[in-house]
Amino acid sequence: MFFRRVLLLGALGTLAAGCRHDQRLELHDTEARSFTAECSSDTGCRLEAKGAALRATGRVVAVCNTPAGRAPEASDCRALTCKHDADCPSRHGLPHGTCLDELCIEPAHSINVDDAVMLCLAGTGLGKSAPKQVERYALALNCGTPCKVLSPCRQP
Repeated sequence: MFFRRVLLLGALGTLAAGCRHDQRLELHDTEARSFTAECSSDTGCRLEAKGAALRATGRVVAVCNTPAGRAPEASDCRALTCKHDADCPSRHGLPHGTCLDELCIEPAHSINVDDAVMLCLAGTGLGKSAPKQVERYALALNCGTPCKVLSPCRQP
């Protein structure tokens, strides 16, 4: 009985030690930009690029340009793309994120207006002032309640 407990505790300790997740991750967004992130099970993921940060206010995980002196708006952000769960930044101490329909997502959250903005601006370049961006931005802001990403925007 004593030896079973020792073996069980040893096995649990090995599993817990194996759960630690520290890695460098190459991330990509809908504008084909690449970013390197340092990920840890303790602190989550941080981008190495100055002036850029990860953001997930709704379902879509994104990388945002962080303007000096103000918080980024959804129009400063672009959704992260992926092929597999391992391509997405880890959240909540998990070993990897979630990839669905080639987008990194927070599966527990619903689509919100910020998500619609990022999905509508996907593939249009950075900013929101080009004619195509103005049109898509307006579509996103009118996604309704619950928010539904309209065509011709990228679908979640």
